[in-house]
Amino acid sequence: MELWLLILIIFFITVLLIITQRVHHTTAALIGAVLASIALILNGIPGEAILAMVRLEPILVITGMTVVAEVIRGAGVFQFLAVYCIRLTRGNPKKLFILFCLLTAVLSTVLINTVVILIMGYLVILTCHALKLKPHTFLLGIMLAVGVGGAFTLIGTSSNVIVADYAGFNFGYYIIRFGGLALIVFAATLVILFFIIRRQLTVTDPKAFEQIMELDPWMMVPNRRLFLVYAGLFVLLIAAFIVFPQAYVVALAGMTIFMIVSHADPRLSLRDVEWDIIFFIGGLFVLAGALELVGILSVVSGAILTVSGGQLVPASLLLLWGTWISAFVIGNSPVATIFAPLAIEISTLMGWPIGIRDPLFWGVGFGTALGGIATPFGAVPLLVLSMISFKNSKMSWGRFFIIAILVNILQIGICSIYILFLAPPV
Repeated sequence: MELWLLILIIFFITVLLIITQRVHHTTAALIGAVLASIALILNGIPGEAILAMVRLEPILVITGMTVVAEVIRGAGVFQFLAVYCIRLTRGNPKKLFILFCLLTAVLSTVLINTVVILIMGYLVILTCHALKLKPHTFLLGIMLAVGVGGAFTLIGTSSNVIVADYAGFNFGYYIIRFGGLALIVFAATLVILFFIIRRQLTVTDPKAFEQIMELDPWMMVPNRRLFLVYAGLFVLLIAAFIVFPQAYVVALAGMTIFMIVSHADPRLSLRDVEWDIIFFIGGLFVLAGALELVGILSVVSGAILTVSGGQLVPASLLLLWGTWISAFVIGNSPVATIFAPLAIEISTLMGWPIGIRDPLFWGVGFGTALGGIATPFGAVPLLVLSMISFKNSKMSWGRFFIIAILVNILQIGICSIYILFLAPPV
């Protein structure tokens, strides 16, 4: 059997195991990674190359921010915000849903998606627990909002930086061209999600709501001075994420500082790390790297060049949908590093100058920002959300994925219309 076909079969088997929950999702990812590694080694791929497929940056960011979040939670910061949000919206689940989605989108314009999901994930879980609501509809909303928010600015995601570098777009251009469309996509996302999950956004326990409304947010804070110290450090940490290019360095530095200030035992702090998520991500990175190594993405790139037929709009739409589908498998940044140069190659071959060729990069930009957000293989945010157990929820993993993918298709459809109507004539 050909290596590429064997890797593809292993990939689909792993996806089925995760969706059907026949085994724990971390176990499924590790099974896929081990089988893919054996297949690659037997075909002459060195072990060092396989280890290099594991991207350490998101893993280190998750590790560092998990410890930070646990320290902050111990000081009552998230509990304070949860009670404050409930009182602000008077416990209305629909208003809470909108508030959480807005906060997620705003934070995503300046922070990397992993950090945003870690912050909002903790806030959503605590709030839903206090009101005795199922958190999964809220988590679905913030997961889809994080992709749209990331598409808004040049620094929203690492893939945006890559695309802007190749295309020559500045910060202002990104705000005008990408930000305007992102607002439309965000509004449409909220509307369609409301239509799908509106019946689940209801208070199931009025007594829990009444008890929360009687609380003073400061009652959730055991030590107000420590609360203010941690809150100040957390604001500085967010600012560091904005100005410092290496997110993993900021996350590890933040973890270290919070451990020093809290006088925490490192063994106890590291015990709070979601190790099942770490191994889940590591296993999927190996699978994604194997798919890239056997040339499946190259086949997709070649097909775009052939099918577009030298037309700007078809080529831009193919790049949009091609990057979106590819990001389902290997993630946003790797796709951007391959498809952005492809856009340059297409425009050079066709002689399209700067300005005329822009829709090619619109396609790559939105395809990578929104792509993969609905699958556990394409984007780290959903991997982080895997810390939530679906076992006792009315919404299964399968239903979660189906709704996410349907809304994601709607988002990409709006981007397609944008390119169709606003692409300059050639």
